[in-house]
Amino acid sequence: MPLHPAPTPRTPWIVMSTYVLVTLVLAWAVTLPLVVQSPAERADAPLELHQNLFLLSPLVGAIVAWFVERRQPLAVLHGVTAGSRGASEASDADAADAAGEEISQNGVTSPLRRQHLADALGLTPLRPVSRLISWCVLALLLFLALTLAALGVGALFGVYPLDLSMPLFTQDLARRLGEQDGGQFLASGLLVEIGVIVVSAIATMPLHATAEMGWRGWFFPRLQRRMGPTAAVLATGVLTGVWHTPLLAVGFHYTATPLPLAVLLMCGYCVVIGGLLAWMRMRSGSIWPAAFAQSMITAATILHFWFAGADPQFDYRAATLQGWSGWIIPGVLLGVLLLARRRAFAPTG
Repeated sequence: MPLHPAPTPRTPWIVMSTYVLVTLVLAWAVTLPLVVQSPAERADAPLELHQNLFLLSPLVGAIVAWFVERRQPLAVLHGVTAGSRGASEASDADAADAAGEEISQNGVTSPLRRQHLADALGLTPLRPVSRLISWCVLALLLFLALTLAALGVGALFGVYPLDLSMPLFTQDLARRLGEQDGGQFLASGLLVEIGVIVVSAIATMPLHATAEMGWRGWFFPRLQRRMGPTAAVLATGVLTGVWHTPLLAVGFHYTATPLPLAVLLMCGYCVVIGGLLAWMRMRSGSIWPAAFAQSMITAATILHFWFAGADPQFDYRAATLQGWSGWIIPGVLLGVLLLARRRAFAPTG
């Protein structure tokens, strides 16, 4: 029997809303104890524990939405074709079960199967391995470069106190080496520091992967099916920024900033940086490069201090990758990618 043309799966809005609602409610639930505390009480609270639980909320939201999604008709199911790589990685028994399910529901043979959880979260496919490794390396190097470039752009606009003599770093280097002058070891010390940053980014990647499984793993590909790449980048960025609201309310990221302004800044950051992460997710076929990129952003934060002058006072709302001046270069890159969106954001099959 000839196969019917595959339907274009568009996940129902009720399923998309389920993900957003569960993720936001859980984010507030795990951080609300910090929000209601006074600053003095918050100083003694386990902030790192609350932040780690916060990062788990997109993963839980995606799993809940995946279970809801599996109850939808195959005509609206976001899946993969039976002949694609994702299906070939499934066992023969799984493929047979999927095909039988399709026939029993539709009465005809369909080329779609229901996604396994690992596929839905963007954990798989892992093959070809060379492509996965290449994208992960690119993610680490690109966001290390963007972090450094943001400091230069901030200096050009006068919002970041760039000092290439790195006085704070040389002082710390001298202390660690037991030398009077750390400046003579500046080049070699900086190379070692970059190596430490890369190792730290690799080691802490799993923590950031939990958030990526939700926002870029499950949510973005489905939203892109419904709205197209540009609207999906904007909507996902804004929602991710709003998701950060409880952390912003307790002083994370943009300290001493009114909450509405902090949320607005976070939405801008998440649109620009999140758009690049979405590009990596779609072209690599998995969330791992995006997770490595997020981890590099965190690990490379120390560079903001090492490259600052002796008095490292600056406004994060304007400087570094977190501020508006740091969004200029990644924003230009994202704009170019969106101009070529049909290729840049096309799912890799």
